[in-house]
Amino acid sequence: MCQVAKCRIGFLVNPIAGMGGAVGLKGTDGRLYVEALERGAKPVAPARAVRFLDRLQMIGSSDVELALAGGIMGCDYLSSTLLRKHVCLDIPASNITTREDTLRVVREFIRLKVDAIVFVGGDGTARDVLEASNSLVPILGVPSGVKVYSSVFAISPEAAAEILLDYCRGEGVIEVGEVVDVDEYSLQRDILSIRSFGKAYTLSSKNLRVSTKEFGSTEDLESVAEHFIEEVYRPGAVFIFGPGSTTKAIVSKLGIDKTLLGFDAVLNGELIGKDLTAREIEKIVKEFKDVYIVLSVIGGQGYLIGRGNQQLTPEILKTLGRDRIIVVSSRSKFSKLRYLLIDSGDLEVDRDLSGYYRVIVEYGETYLIKALPASDPAALR
Repeated sequence: MCQVAKCRIGFLVNPIAGMGGAVGLKGTDGRLYVEALERGAKPVAPARAVRFLDRLQMIGSSDVELALAGGIMGCDYLSSTLLRKHVCLDIPASNITTREDTLRVVREFIRLKVDAIVFVGGDGTARDVLEASNSLVPILGVPSGVKVYSSVFAISPEAAAEILLDYCRGEGVIEVGEVVDVDEYSLQRDILSIRSFGKAYTLSSKNLRVSTKEFGSTEDLESVAEHFIEEVYRPGAVFIFGPGSTTKAIVSKLGIDKTLLGFDAVLNGELIGKDLTAREIEKIVKEFKDVYIVLSVIGGQGYLIGRGNQQLTPEILKTLGRDRIIVVSSRSKFSKLRYLLIDSGDLEVDRDLSGYYRVIVEYGETYLIKALPASDPAALR
């Protein structure tokens, strides 16, 4: 267990993690990064890194000494913080960072005998960090990827800082998490293929780390779809259905083949938009007055917004507001949740969208559940 004044933490950022979300891609591995740029994608990981560092500085940075990757993989994000105890590694990175850059930095962290490694990225980054660290030290992810299925991630950047400080003060624990990832090229063909890449030691404290994504039962989806069609759906309104098997079951009930992991828009029983990007959703929201977003929750984790549905940008969410969000879930997924999580990337939007939501879980059955901003660790403990 780490002790005060002896806690040395390796910190690195995958600066391209999560860029594909808003433009309708399911990741940024390999050629998908180039495609994301061609679609106008913007970096999201740097802002997540700054949020982590800001929180760390706010709650007790004197307990931690950071060894950071150089440049855009770490030290560039120190300029907005008051962190004092740090060292920047002199390891050149590619202009377009690759997994080899991550592997080199992590191996240097191991050589420096850090007590733990914190990284900003998604499941692909977690795979690389696990490979290079060889389970010699615990790892903790600051979520930034399009998909975050592994259980080595904190709920938010702020939660990651809290977990790390608890660990360094002897109050947190080391647990075993799982690193899983999906085949991003299969996802582009609407095929979900998930593989486990091993177990990893990770840090944990008071409900601030996510579980591995669970996949709910399909046995009650027909009932959810029937309720939605009879009680919610109506002609003249545009319904934009988010990712997941639950929303797919609803759209299938309308006789439409929905993309499993994208956003599709339906008006008067007709498909008016398929696998939509953020820009395309914005256009629909501006063009039509009566627009609703239909979302399911991520099983085992409870995210409503911020994982796998980054096409819903803060600007779109501000325009629509809470009243235009309809939540559906299989009963098996819903029964295991204590609350829902909002992590849009905009702290003000997260607060505005927090509160109680009614969730359709079966025909004739809806339940209230509270949604909380993932950026507020105190509310989640």
